[in-house]
Amino acid sequence: MFSALDNKWTENARHLDVSSIAGNISKEDKQRCLGIFQYFIGNSAEQVYGSQVGERLKAVEMNVRGEGSMSTAQVVFEVTVEQDMCNGFNIMHGGCAAYIIDPCSVASLVILGMKLGIDAVGFSQSMHLIWHSPVKRRVIIGAKIRIVATSMSAQGRVKTARCEIWDKDILCVSAIHSTMKRNRRLTRL
Repeated sequence: MFSALDNKWTENARHLDVSSIAGNISKEDKQRCLGIFQYFIGNSAEQVYGSQVGERLKAVEMNVRGEGSMSTAQVVFEVTVEQDMCNGFNIMHGGCAAYIIDPCSVASLVILGMKLGIDAVGFSQSMHLIWHSPVKRRVIIGAKIRIVATSMSAQGRVKTARCEIWDKDILCVSAIHSTMKRNRRLTRL
């Protein structure tokens, strides 16, 4: 089950508009997942690292497939590549790609955790990224990249998700992100 902190993470979730998010999970689960996602992104008013980029990530689809331990969850996000995401060559910075992959991949684990009734939130343990093709900033307003995150495993202490960043039909970045379950004894410092 989710921890007691879950209420803090999702206290405003029921007010989130998820009507534009496609997928086969309930409105309430979409709101809850989005609430947790937004909690971890923070907001630019608080000057949380990366929040200006994170706030622009838009969830467009949330699905769960399969039953029981064979279940997988997938979340699709979109974002327009802006100048603040690019390096000096007008290509999306590798650090920005890693930042985007972190919360997007965890979103798939959160949805799977809701399906399985477990707390799938944890601390990043490892993130393996492969850059296949650069993501160029487009001049055309509204051109977007697609981030597709799919849960791989939520059993035990280590949770793992796969994440891909696509520019139309070109795979730009792929990643495997593993998180470690929080140790409650260590959180009481």
